[in-house]
Amino acid sequence: MNSQKMSLTVVFAALLAFSISSFAQTNNPDSHHQPQPQKGGFTTNAKLALSYSPLVGLIRSVGVKSVTNPDTGVFCITPSVALNLSEIYPLVSIEWGESAGNALMAFWRDTSIDDNDCGEGLLEVQTFDFNAGGYPVVSESVAFDLVIH
Repeated sequence: MNSQKMSLTVVFAALLAFSISSFAQTNNPDSHHQPQPQKGGFTTNAKLALSYSPLVGLIRSVGVKSVTNPDTGVFCITPSVALNLSEIYPLVSIEWGESAGNALMAFWRDTSIDDNDCGEGLLEVQTFDFNAGGYPVVSESVAFDLVIH
């Protein structure tokens, strides 16, 4: 009886070890083919896309002529493609690796319907830091990505 329990214990342990190993391989991103670096930049189906860092400036972009910073926390994007600004909905997100701080925010401002800091025909992104949990203050330390499909 003890030998049967010992055999079952060994079989169960082996099955468990094999299952864990298989699970780790199928759910480990390193076990799959890693994406190859893009040669000559990056590709996207977006009309306009950019990644901006306060340390380096424009990291990469598609459909962007230039990015200016006329005031603290205000970024004006000049598109190099035709956009109907009253019919677009840009997506903006924080890029944490290039940012400084923890409680950060970035948003786009609809320049087609209200006064703005950038002027007609440009896209505007504003960046803020919640200053260790306090009120948000404009910030130059926020990296962001913006996409328009």
